[in-house]
Amino acid sequence: MPIPSYGALPLSETFLCVRGLSLIAMIGIVGLTANFVAVINGSGIEPPKEIVGTLSIVCVDPVSAVKVPH
Repeated sequence: MPIPSYGALPLSETFLCVRGLSLIAMIGIVGLTANFVAVINGSGIEPPKEIVGTLSIVCVDPVSAVKVPH
């Protein structure tokens, strides 16, 4: 699928690059938070329910948002 330019190709490419960087940042943040929860579990302390709930929603939401072609 080509990048839609709308007459402003540099702006479109910049937007696409920023979206990619945003995805990389989100994956990093979720990974760091999941590691934090794993370390808390490893030490025998119960992790905060808010963090576990937020991680569950963040990890499941993209799976439900992906549209499978019929």
